[in-house]
Amino acid sequence: MRLNGKRRPFSLEIRLTFLISLATIFTFATFAAIMLISVQNHFAEQDIKSLRQINNTLTAILDNPKESERKKVDKISIILSSYHHISVLLLNQGNNVIYRSPDGLELMPVLRTANFLKSKSSGDVFQWSDGQMPNNVNIHGNSSMSQPSWRIIASPVNSSTGGKIKSDTLLIALSIDFHIHYLDALKYNLLIIASLMSVLIILTVYFAVHKGHQPLRNVSMKIKNITSDNLDVRLDPACVPIELEQLVISFNSMISRIEDVFTRQANFSADIAHEIRTPITNLVTQTEIALSQQRTEKELEDVLYSSLEEYNRMAKMVSDMLFLAQADNNQLIPEQMSLDLRAETLKVFDFFEAWAEEREVALTLEGNACMVEGDGLMLRRVINNLLSNAIRYTPAGCSVTVHLHENTQWVELTVENPGTSVPQEHLPRLFDRFYQVDPSRHRKSEGSGIGLAIVKSIVVAHKGKISVASDSRSTRFTLTLPRFHC
Repeated sequence: MRLNGKRRPFSLEIRLTFLISLATIFTFATFAAIMLISVQNHFAEQDIKSLRQINNTLTAILDNPKESERKKVDKISIILSSYHHISVLLLNQGNNVIYRSPDGLELMPVLRTANFLKSKSSGDVFQWSDGQMPNNVNIHGNSSMSQPSWRIIASPVNSSTGGKIKSDTLLIALSIDFHIHYLDALKYNLLIIASLMSVLIILTVYFAVHKGHQPLRNVSMKIKNITSDNLDVRLDPACVPIELEQLVISFNSMISRIEDVFTRQANFSADIAHEIRTPITNLVTQTEIALSQQRTEKELEDVLYSSLEEYNRMAKMVSDMLFLAQADNNQLIPEQMSLDLRAETLKVFDFFEAWAEEREVALTLEGNACMVEGDGLMLRRVINNLLSNAIRYTPAGCSVTVHLHENTQWVELTVENPGTSVPQEHLPRLFDRFYQVDPSRHRKSEGSGIGLAIVKSIVVAHKGKISVASDSRSTRFTLTLPRFHC
């Protein structure tokens, strides 16, 4: 099967079945091969031992000086009569036949092989095949179209007869056709058994792998049943095999994040609908009142100014939302230039000086010049939002303090203001869009409600961090940015 022009990967069941079956079949084949080689070596050792025993017996008879050559031949005939698979050829120094086994193998062609000379000098046993038996009849008396195989040993014999010592040559051939037929039959039987065993192994392994994947299918079915309506469902890591435990834990963590995103998205949609509905309702109400009766030019002008205020509020909200949308899509790319964070803070102080005096709040800056790299307009917007929040919640007669610190890697800017502490459970969500610590507060006097969300987006775009801490003494927002290195 192909998906988008690419071959679909094989299933895990097929892969595991193939690999396990291949390993098992290979092991069985290796065992069978070792067994065949062992049997073959055993037959070879047995044949060589028999040939050497017969060779020693016949050599001892031929070396006996007290018996005539005729008696020696008779003894050899008597001994070989009980061995139907043995052929003997005794030659004199001129390679004339002294004795040949009746109905035995024609061994004269062996004399022309290199193995014969090697065996005669070293006494080694060699293997030889002949396609032609005497009268086309093999040793079992059956017509044969195959080439019989023999193991042969050749040795020089010093026979003594009548005080004369002659140098003869003794060839002894042992038929190994029976062993070869047995090995062929064994190979055939092993092949049949191996084929049946392979099929059985494949079926058994497939069944075992299929059953072994049952927990994975169960987990998959549970995951399949999870929809946006039941994102609170969690899988139990203790109810799955240990191999799937980490997968289930990771899935639960992912579902938790998705549930949190869905919840925030739902709250965000409700909040933005509420925020937009309020100015629209105000505009409709003011317009209806203005049209309900005749108005003077001054009254209509007041209505227009009030409407303009609502329009500006909506425009700012839309602008902030577009800014956050850019940040969500990684399109918020700040300009990179060296900036003095102290100088940028003083610029924001100048902007808020009049409002701070009106609220009887002092502005204090502590710390030396700290160099960072970033977008000056964006960083001033961060300080602006943090400072406006601090001034808004600072009691009259108190001071908002900005602390600047730096080390070899980072620059820290902390905006600290006294006042009522923020409960600890609210601190992690202060940077969420439209999140309210006190839902009863009206936003008209507090801006669009997404100022801290914009702060976090700008800080993240500058590869920095933002955190908040609050206690009975003060509330502190700490901005951490990479230090600029010349």
